[in-house]
Amino acid sequence: MARNTIKYSLKQALERQASYGRSKHDDKISTNEKRAKLREQGATFAQRLDTNDMDGHIYSYGTMKTYQQQVGYFGDWLIEQGLKRISIEESTAYIQEYIDHLTDKGYSAWTVRTAASAICKATGEKTKDYTLPTRSVADVKRGKGTRIHDKLNSKRAARILEANRILGMRRSELKKLRASDITGSTERATVQYYGKGGRLNTKHFDGKEAAFVLSLKNGKEEHERLFSTKEFDNDADLHSMRQQRALDVYNRVCEDMRKHPERREHYIEEIKKAYRAQHRVCCENFDNPYYVRGANRQRLLAEGRPLEYDRVAVLYVSTEVLNHTRADVSVQHYIAK
Repeated sequence: MARNTIKYSLKQALERQASYGRSKHDDKISTNEKRAKLREQGATFAQRLDTNDMDGHIYSYGTMKTYQQQVGYFGDWLIEQGLKRISIEESTAYIQEYIDHLTDKGYSAWTVRTAASAICKATGEKTKDYTLPTRSVADVKRGKGTRIHDKLNSKRAARILEANRILGMRRSELKKLRASDITGSTERATVQYYGKGGRLNTKHFDGKEAAFVLSLKNGKEEHERLFSTKEFDNDADLHSMRQQRALDVYNRVCEDMRKHPERREHYIEEIKKAYRAQHRVCCENFDNPYYVRGANRQRLLAEGRPLEYDRVAVLYVSTEVLNHTRADVSVQHYIAK
């Protein structure tokens, strides 16, 4: 009986990892808990990294579609090399060559890394074992070129743009936001919603911002979505509002700590609380500023912009506005974009 083509085998290997409905967030929590225990036991970073409950799972249809497409391209390339019926194990010998091929063809680092992730997912390999092009914030196209370009779009998007300057959410999250997700008073309002990766995100707003957030519920039943489908029928750059929110909060926290040095401990405790909510231990050195490095550093130098950022303010933005715990992402893609 003839062996299946490598293209078919790779796609089937991905299909077997379909875990739609499984909680990626829960797997992240269990992974972090296991890694924390290993850390206490003196395990090396590499040993902790190899412990991952997310291995062998693809959680979303979108990811599956992207990965299937990428391994299909890899399979086509292998077939062009006369390797139509090699096994998945045998195909791993050609992964680095294919990565180099894509790089030489001029594909962006982001595209090459996506392809490598898909191929490694299908073959059981680790991307860390391969030489990949470095991603730079200068390569990011998101938010560039998507602008409100006529009066009709300006009118349709005005309410959402105004709201997201305060909420700082992703477009997909705004679409799902319901009146029941907003609670509290005009002194302190809370927004809770499920975001990227199925994570439960929480945002807090005080004073005038709290009153504004609560006003978004006016005239809405608890089960109703805050924004209609028609309000999203535009090319408004909602991501730029998320980015601006991150920058606004960063500047506000820096100014607050400058005027009231004792407030620094308050922000540190809020950061640690956010880490604990994700079952993670915060190991950040809050006294150490965040220094921009690499290609992004060169971009900021050319623009005459700061290269040093307050780590406490950065991490507060990361946990409170962006709802993750990545200082590098917060600076490169939001605060110093």
